[in-house]
Amino acid sequence: MLIKGLQEDTLNEPSWSREAEDGVRTAQVGMGSPRYYSRGARGNTKAKRRRIITVVQRQAANVRERKRMFSLNEAFDELRRKVPTFAYEKRLSRIETLRLAIVYISFMMDLLENT
Repeated sequence: MLIKGLQEDTLNEPSWSREAEDGVRTAQVGMGSPRYYSRGARGNTKAKRRRIITVVQRQAANVRERKRMFSLNEAFDELRRKVPTFAYEKRLSRIETLRLAIVYISFMMDLLENT
């Protein structure tokens, strides 16, 4: 028996809950773990088939992202050590480090060309 205005297949769909601001939806299906559904590029929901991302896949992606960010931070720290600054200055931000490195490299190139 169907409730007026609902189709039989909508009654069997899992209930949806929105995750905070990351554009990922979860669905609790039966007794299993929640599954994550990605929205695709730029939140485009027109695609008929969505890729199901499991909790394990999301955790693996989080680990990869942490490793990537750690590596990037290590590279910036090394660049900060190579670029000359005054000892009493505060720690340079990423953009300040890149700008100072550009100026320093140009200075060193000019120095080499003029000698």
